[in-house]
Amino acid sequence: MAGGFDRLRFGRRFAATLAGATQLPLLRTGIHLGLFQTLRAPQPPDALAERLGLAADLVEGWLRACHAQGLLHRKDASYAITPFVRWLLDAPEAAALHATLDQVALAYGPRLDALGDLMKGAERPAYTAPDEALRVAAASRLIERRALRALGRIPGVSGARRILDIGCGHGTYLAGFLSRYRDAHGVGVEIDAEVAEEARRRLREAEVWRRAEVRTGDFRELQLPAGSHDLVLLNNTLHYFPPAERDALFRRVRGRLSPGGVLAIQTPVVSETATARAVGALANVAVFDLYLRTHHDLHGLPEPAELAEALRESGFAEVGEVAILPGGTARYVWGRAPR
Repeated sequence: MAGGFDRLRFGRRFAATLAGATQLPLLRTGIHLGLFQTLRAPQPPDALAERLGLAADLVEGWLRACHAQGLLHRKDASYAITPFVRWLLDAPEAAALHATLDQVALAYGPRLDALGDLMKGAERPAYTAPDEALRVAAASRLIERRALRALGRIPGVSGARRILDIGCGHGTYLAGFLSRYRDAHGVGVEIDAEVAEEARRRLREAEVWRRAEVRTGDFRELQLPAGSHDLVLLNNTLHYFPPAERDALFRRVRGRLSPGGVLAIQTPVVSETATARAVGALANVAVFDLYLRTHHDLHGLPEPAELAEALRESGFAEVGEVAILPGGTARYVWGRAPR
């Protein structure tokens, strides 16, 4: 039986668990209703409620709860945002951070709530929500800058001039690559028509649209010339393909690569390094892996060693890895086609 010290320690951890669960709706409410934005300047509860046209008693309760959670400062009767909340509003990745909060609340939450039934044999649902595709594409920008830098460390990538981005999402990676390499041309393939249109808009905004196009459809069915690309990107899309179909996918990709061309697969990895544990990335990626497995048409995250072996068996002459995040919870596994 736990002693007094353990009861105190475990009690604090239990309280922290409850606090973590309740912070998410507090944060999302503050962001989506403009409460945090308004509290850049200190406001008392009644003035805040009147300014935003919200129920005064609930605004007062929300303010108290946020203050207790360390999300707001209070001085006298007024509240203002903390540096953490200011970062959520002003960070370059703010839109991706907000999309991630929404994804955890609207997608992870319901699926994990159903985990007990799924473990007992309930039918796993299909991954079909169109709004979720938009959230996932937006959230992927969270590590985009680091990923583009990591991509440049893969041998041969800096010399690639014909790019194919499979599952291009919002087109941000393709736009980022073309912005860095002004003589490169790219083709994005996106199966979701709404997301594909967003990718076209993003390419126009980045002023690279003259050197890029986005095709709507399934890469496995689109007609693309053999040997027509120097670099093929699979950014966070491998879990859409069943393991049994990956050999055919990789062989099809290899057939579209020029001699010596590169396939770069970006994927989260359940990496149990000390660094991954220390920064909390291991826990997040492990939950994402579990979330994937709760759908009948998504698949768990790959093991890098197994992925490298699959690339070799598919005819790639050279394979390797490049870390994107410290601890290796996000990385590129790459393969080079024979010259």
